[in-house]
Amino acid sequence: MNSDICGDANSDTKKVQILMSTYNGEEYIREQLESILAQNYPDVDILIRDDGSKDDTFVILKEYEETHSNIRAYQGENVGVNKSFFELLKKSNPNAGYIGFCDQDDYWLPEKIERAVEKLETLKGPALYCGAKTLVDENLEPFDRQQDPNLIPGFGNAVIESICSGCTTLMNRELVDIIKDKLPEDVIHHDWWCYLVATYLGEVYFDTKSYIYYRQHGGNEVGASGTTLGMMKAKNRDLQRRQGDLKQQLLDFKRFYRSQPEKDELVDAILASESLSGRMKILFNRKWYRQSELDNWIVRGLFLIKQML
Repeated sequence: MNSDICGDANSDTKKVQILMSTYNGEEYIREQLESILAQNYPDVDILIRDDGSKDDTFVILKEYEETHSNIRAYQGENVGVNKSFFELLKKSNPNAGYIGFCDQDDYWLPEKIERAVEKLETLKGPALYCGAKTLVDENLEPFDRQQDPNLIPGFGNAVIESICSGCTTLMNRELVDIIKDKLPEDVIHHDWWCYLVATYLGEVYFDTKSYIYYRQHGGNEVGASGTTLGMMKAKNRDLQRRQGDLKQQLLDFKRFYRSQPEKDELVDAILASESLSGRMKILFNRKWYRQSELDNWIVRGLFLIKQML
């Protein structure tokens, strides 16, 4: 493993390494990098993998690398956001105490990393921090309508929905080592996979206070919307795109993780919903849940008509 990419070989339990995957992000990348460099937290490295950009993104990244000793950037072939982040995890500093994800087009408030580390230090075992986001337009102006930040993390949620946005995520060393050891070929979302593992083996802290401006624009890989109609359209699009993928993600998870009987039974029950008897059982199973009560009824209906797996 290349030490120039991974970072310092000396163990530093307080060091935070931020992983960023970029693709054609020249318009906003400088603003995002400046917000990370302006963090209150004193020890932050940034490892960036460019996923084969066709614009000047990588040129900008190399400029920052030349002027900032805590930034390393390299370019790879276009493999998509999930595989790109998984490659970053593999190359991440094995001695950093905390590893986080970062998008290319958001803006972080100065206390974002500091707050995440403070919360993770209160948790034991494998742990993940994630939280609310402030939805903003291209000019970082907040929308009038924001997403509900009062979300409840848990494995029963993680098997069917992710509330963990990668751009808000920070993981401790113990969780990162577990995830790096068993990476699937592909998943619905890389951050969803981390949320699954964290709720299966450890703890998740969801911060209801936002420390990030989550920019919404036409180029978002995964976005949200400040309007009710926009949120409904995004949710419907995500559910349609997910059909078939959820089954594969849970099959991969079952293959890698099989040590918590009650949680294993829930995974099995969802996978068994392809049969009529299985669908009837999962329909009334209260161990899994989505954050919205309306979503709960919609998804149970999709299970009933065999549209979820």
